[in-house]
Amino acid sequence: MELINSLPLVERAKLHGLFKDVHPTTLEMEEYLSEQRFADGRVCPICGGTHVRRNGRRKNGSQKFVCMDCKKSFSIRKNTIFSGTRKDLSVWVEYLKCMAEGLTLDQSAERCGITHHTSFMWRHKILDALGEEAKATELTGIVEADETFLPVSFKGERKAFVNGDVCREPRRRGGENHTRGLSDELVCVPCAIDRKGNAVSRIAKLGKCSTKAVYGVLGGHVSQEATLCTDEESSYRRFAKENGISLVQIKGGKRTVKGIYHIQHLNAYHSRLKEFLSQFKGVSSKYLNNYLTWNNELERKKGGLAEKAEAVLRQVVSAVFEVTCSAIPMRPAIPLLIKNQS
Repeated sequence: MELINSLPLVERAKLHGLFKDVHPTTLEMEEYLSEQRFADGRVCPICGGTHVRRNGRRKNGSQKFVCMDCKKSFSIRKNTIFSGTRKDLSVWVEYLKCMAEGLTLDQSAERCGITHHTSFMWRHKILDALGEEAKATELTGIVEADETFLPVSFKGERKAFVNGDVCREPRRRGGENHTRGLSDELVCVPCAIDRKGNAVSRIAKLGKCSTKAVYGVLGGHVSQEATLCTDEESSYRRFAKENGISLVQIKGGKRTVKGIYHIQHLNAYHSRLKEFLSQFKGVSSKYLNNYLTWNNELERKKGGLAEKAEAVLRQVVSAVFEVTCSAIPMRPAIPLLIKNQS
């Protein structure tokens, strides 16, 4: 018992999960949240104030808090992806391991003992929280940048066809685009990666890349001390000039090497990204940004599945972010940063 009590909470939750008749209580989840969220002192998740006091307990034993600045009462789960959940910490840890393995929604649901719907909602709650944390990503050193293009997908978006929101004619599943070359049937995804493995990528617009698209995705993420390495696309040249970033453009093809400068790491990143997306048998454009975030986290995090799962758990716990299940399907069919296609 002394050895068990000396284990970290996540390891203790894993141990509990090995026994069918013993389940960790909801208090273990809250204890873990308290350790992570209040590691540097109590902070109000509503106003950010630091004058937070205990405010009694609920009937189930969970601790309540009150902020003396905004006078709001809250629980430790407020503004986290765990708000409203009734599952124990061990189930979330197991689900994060399923995500690290790249399992499907049904495979994850079966392993964790949850429904397909819950599996879908958990996946996007976790990825939304990771996306919020990714907004602070900074690329340093030699940063390789280039865009990739993916077909517009209205998978699961029957309403988009009914309401006339689609930007293309219907096509058979697996069919090719109607228009050859760069067109509005492709989403432009500017990507950048540094030599440490940190990556930034997001849907920007439909069709050909533009300076606005590069700004929308890379703006605020590339350090001014970095060296941006790209192909001959003029959009990156304007972006680097206006932000005072050193630029090296590779001429003569993607395989060209100019000393230590090249974009081969980014080309390999694009290949791994498309291989990652292919296992899901088509990703809807509505949720593509979340899958880009997921791939970037797998690229960056080191170690085995358990280490990756625990690292992601700590990351999503620290994110002051909450999304309701009803809000997830209400997103636009194509989340564009740049609306006009001129």
